[in-house]
Amino acid sequence: MSIRFNQSCPTCGRRIDIRASLLGCTVACQHCGAEFTACISDTAQNHECSDELLDRVEAALRRAESAATKSGLASPPIVSPSGRN
Repeated sequence: MSIRFNQSCPTCGRRIDIRASLLGCTVACQHCGAEFTACISDTAQNHECSDELLDRVEAALRRAESAATKSGLASPPIVSPSGRN
């Protein structure tokens, strides 16, 4: 039996169990596949990475809009959460 702790994925926000032996290592979220560093205090990490997360979300929205346009699907304009279209 290994010691585990919970940490939120900085990308999708889901709580995942991580083995304590992986502290400080890069791990992947089993839900969305995002990679991040395993740490016990994820509140500091989340605060520091909030701008990075917003940038990744906005990039994903732009890719989705581009893919919809290329496939001929009509889509409403995407408004970014930060207002930085």
